[in-house]
Amino acid sequence: MGEWRKARCASALRARRRLERPMKSSLHRTIFYAILLGVVVGVVTTKLMEGWPRATADGGAPAEGKKASREVLHSQAETFRHAANQIAPAVVNITTIEKVRMLVGDPDDLFGFGRFYRNRRVQEGKRIRGIGSGFVFDAANGYVLTNNHVVDGGEEWNVKLADKRELQAKLVGADAQTDLAVLQIQADGLVAATIGDSDRVEVGDWVLAAGNPFGMLEQTVTAGIVSAKGRRGLGLSNYEDFIQTDAAINQGNSGGPLVNLDGHVIAINSAIYSKTGGYQGIGFAIPINQVRKIADKLIRHGEVVRGWMGIEVRELKASEARKLGLPPDRGLVVEGVYLRGPAHRAGIQPDDLLLEVGGKPVHTSSELRDLVADYEPETKLQVKLIRGGKEQVVDVQIGTQPKSWGR
Repeated sequence: MGEWRKARCASALRARRRLERPMKSSLHRTIFYAILLGVVVGVVTTKLMEGWPRATADGGAPAEGKKASREVLHSQAETFRHAANQIAPAVVNITTIEKVRMLVGDPDDLFGFGRFYRNRRVQEGKRIRGIGSGFVFDAANGYVLTNNHVVDGGEEWNVKLADKRELQAKLVGADAQTDLAVLQIQADGLVAATIGDSDRVEVGDWVLAAGNPFGMLEQTVTAGIVSAKGRRGLGLSNYEDFIQTDAAINQGNSGGPLVNLDGHVIAINSAIYSKTGGYQGIGFAIPINQVRKIADKLIRHGEVVRGWMGIEVRELKASEARKLGLPPDRGLVVEGVYLRGPAHRAGIQPDDLLLEVGGKPVHTSSELRDLVADYEPETKLQVKLIRGGKEQVVDVQIGTQPKSWGR
């Protein structure tokens, strides 16, 4: 038993000696590999950090990133500045004045109770009816564009230019159905706005609104984007095709220009939607392409003379379209024909299905109305229709829209 114990001790001693040698060599290798690993990690880390942007002293964003951001902001600011400078000289403030008549007494008879009414007299005066904005669009002839509701009810109109000159204006013409008006001033050195193309405007485009908010903050410019196009059925006017924007528009901005980043006019600021009476991010502007047509008629005729067919229509139902093998949005059903009107004289009948007018497809009643209104009275148009399942073409001579139409 004791031998076995000794033998065990001896073998344990031999094993311990065998183990001591490997432990010493393993420690050396571990130290070597640790040093080597540290060197490798250091080299790799250094190489990686060489490719990283250097941090700023204040621990903020990388210097290169900040510089790039500043350049973008400066570029954007320069673009806004350019657009504002382009339109500013053309923007005007408009004050609409009406004449009033008042019965007044004699100051010396303040407490005499007007015995025998000997000193009573009628005194004429003036008062401001409204204040709005506008812009010069024809410098040679002094034409200024604005809204009808800015000039409506006035007998005199004062226009204040960007250079502070104040001039009396003449009303060339106004159109309540589109809420547009043209004034004319006589002055040298007028600067006209550059007219853009509203058909090229896209939702998301940056725009600037210029004008005279609240009648006292002259030459104010606000920025926003085009929020939507083709807004109709708002009840603001009879002919609606508004551009919606979130650029701040307030009372007094009416009639001012809405411009793109080139400073070109794409619309006229006209109205806002608000539950408070102030700006709430929803403004509406009349597209300049529509404005140009109306302005041209106002300048030539002093009023807008519109074409008229003399029919009432409704849109084609999907079930009706399927029976006829037509797309659901194709065609308008004639519901009524005004006696002795243009359509009646041409032979158009109730229940006819109108497909095209003047070679253009018609889909909605407002589309048909706008299309016909653009034609001069006595213009002859071909109307393609379906009657009794058969397609035919009818010639219609456009009439003049009655003055009370659509009111």
